[in-house]
Amino acid sequence: MLALEPAIVERLRASLAVAWTVKGMFSDAGKREPDLFASVMFGDADVPASEVPGVLVRPLWLVTLVGRRADAEAAPQLDSAFALVIEALHGWAPGQVTGRRWERLQLVRVKPPPFLENGLVGIELAFSTSARFDGQP
Repeated sequence: MLALEPAIVERLRASLAVAWTVKGMFSDAGKREPDLFASVMFGDADVPASEVPGVLVRPLWLVTLVGRRADAEAAPQLDSAFALVIEALHGWAPGQVTGRRWERLQLVRVKPPPFLENGLVGIELAFSTSARFDGQP
């Protein structure tokens, strides 16, 4: 499931303007302090009740866009990136990732990001997907 992160990160790197730094929580290391920053991380997962051996896992992937409040262009840049992230991810099917077929991503929530430091502004987009995992018969 966590193998989805690099696929999402690469898709966003290809879609966002070059001014944006895109990093995954698990797949990238280093400082996270550029003026325009997009962070991709696993949020949680919903697992509906199942009475069969297989289970459907629906992870929630968070894309957090952050800019500097002092930058007069922060709001327009965040708005532009917001639209590009939706265009890149909503309805996109990652397909086979490490041998598991993942369904199309769906935008399920937008909200202010938690824990923003002073001087930063941003927005968090949450995308859901799903895949079947087999258990014991």
